[in-house]
Amino acid sequence: MTARDIARLGCALLLGMTLAFPLAVMFVGGDGESAPTVARESAERRAVFSPKVLDDPYFIEQQRKNVEALEAHCRDAGESCAEAEQARRWLEEQG
Repeated sequence: MTARDIARLGCALLLGMTLAFPLAVMFVGGDGESAPTVARESAERRAVFSPKVLDDPYFIEQQRKNVEALEAHCRDAGESCAEAEQARRWLEEQG
């Protein structure tokens, strides 16, 4: 294969891509309507760094799962038992 053949092949590929891409967009694009979007102002957001995180039920549930996992590790491996006990005490203080 000569340099001239490689140049022709490159030009053919480039021409093919310039024709195929717009055609693919036209066929796959559908009827041109976009999906409905939610306004950013109305979307609910979690205040991750809020000082009220200790009142968040999701946060407390995740901490409960973590404490249970730590206690299971203590039972199975006999490690981190003091941490598990302290974590359970903290969780009970939180309510």
